[in-house]
Amino acid sequence: MRVQEVMTRQPVCCLSRDTAQVVAKILRDEDIGSLPIVSDRSLAHLEGIITDRDLVCRVISEGLNPQTTTIEAFITRNPVTCRPEQSLESCEKLMQTH
Repeated sequence: MRVQEVMTRQPVCCLSRDTAQVVAKILRDEDIGSLPIVSDRSLAHLEGIITDRDLVCRVISEGLNPQTTTIEAFITRNPVTCRPEQSLESCEKLMQTH
C-alpha cells in the first residue's frame, strides 16, 4: 500500500501568524491533534507543524495569552515528511525513527 492511498489530500492548514487561540479552535473543530503550517494558503509551501501538545505545554503552561500569542515561535520546523508514492511501511519506519 502507498501513502497516497491513505493520506488527506487537502489538509486543513494554518499560518505562522495565526494566534494560538485560532489554531486551538481549528484543532478542536476538525478533531485533529496537529496542523501543517504553510507560508501562504494558496501556495501551501510547508513551513512546519504545530500540535495540540505544543499549545498546552509551550503557550498555556507558560501563561501566555492565546488570543494574542502567534504560533510562529512554537512551530516545529523542517518536519520529516513522506512522498505520496512511498510505501506505508517506509512511512511507518520514518515515524518510528523520528
